[in-house]
Amino acid sequence: MEYLSKGLAESIVERTMNVVNYNINIMNENGVIIASGDKERIGTIHEGSIIALQRKSEFNVSENESKKLQGVHPGTNIVIEFQNRVVGVIGITGKPKEVLGYAKLIKMTAEMMIEQEHVIKELEWNNRIKEEMILALIYNKPDSVILLDEYIKKFKLQNNHPMNIFIIELIPNDSSSAKTELDISSRVINILEGVFKGSQACVVNSKTIVLLHKCSTHNNKNEDYTEKLKKINEKIKYEIEIDTKIAAGKIQNKLSEIYKSFDIANEALTFGKKMHPKDNVYIFEILKYDMLFSQNSEKWKVNELKETYELIALHDKSKALRETLKVLIGENGELNNVANKLFIHRNTLSYRLDKIYKLTDRNPRKYTDLFWLYSAIINFEIDNN
Repeated sequence: MEYLSKGLAESIVERTMNVVNYNINIMNENGVIIASGDKERIGTIHEGSIIALQRKSEFNVSENESKKLQGVHPGTNIVIEFQNRVVGVIGITGKPKEVLGYAKLIKMTAEMMIEQEHVIKELEWNNRIKEEMILALIYNKPDSVILLDEYIKKFKLQNNHPMNIFIIELIPNDSSSAKTELDISSRVINILEGVFKGSQACVVNSKTIVLLHKCSTHNNKNEDYTEKLKKINEKIKYEIEIDTKIAAGKIQNKLSEIYKSFDIANEALTFGKKMHPKDNVYIFEILKYDMLFSQNSEKWKVNELKETYELIALHDKSKALRETLKVLIGENGELNNVANKLFIHRNTLSYRLDKIYKLTDRNPRKYTDLFWLYSAIINFEIDNN
């Protein structure tokens, strides 16, 4: 990897020669002059720097010594180091005793500039591979990124950990028109990753950012996201002066299935904007009862209802729980009638309803939850008889 580029060398010469009244040469690790106050010397070999490179330390050139070397004037040559490696040489023309102090200061400046550029390049590289990784995951194209597993390890993600997708749609306004898209996106990502520690965000397009949210525990409640995402929306609006619409998908326990969360978040965003245009935050777990009736993709509906049905069926070998739900609907929720029709005590009925609630996290005593449970039963009971 090239740490001392021609452009960076030219920048070092330009900055330092505005302060120091001596000619400065910058040589690469092969002793070739890549930047100089004397433009005619660029591209030539500097023999003094070759000696400094061999010694891995400074090499001072007196008037007499300069006559013995090709392309060398009196002065000093001092190596530039980065990460315990010599990456170039600074040559400054003049009497060694007069210019050595300047050379050491320029060396310090050069090494700081190299470090700064290296950090910037590292950040750019990290952002690029993070973007490639997230896009491959949300579009379910793991083969589109080489070394995807290595990227996942780099960002300390786990293949079997609860994760969710948040989609942040940026809505430009008059006050944000003066800002660049890159500046807005970078600042939004900084806010998101700052609030949701351990999570990773990237730009999908000029108006959309995705956050791959790493849940803090295995028992995250989706409802908790509402207030947090509202605060994120307010923070972005206050600090960046831009509006957003934010949608949360469904928690997935496998990283390889996070694309399902992305698809669901997209549908929640589309549905929320249409049905609740004044809101800024749309949570799938809250909207999904209403979304069940919408004319959008059926895939998530089938998966969600099937998941609910299987949670019941797995613990209902006698089919008593499923039968209870059917009678509960048939008797319009009248618990005495349900108990009589099933020939069971009210306490037994309460036990069954509580068990369904515990298994599915859906309370059959609530109309919306009961409708969801019944939809699961009538859609999958036939296939399991």
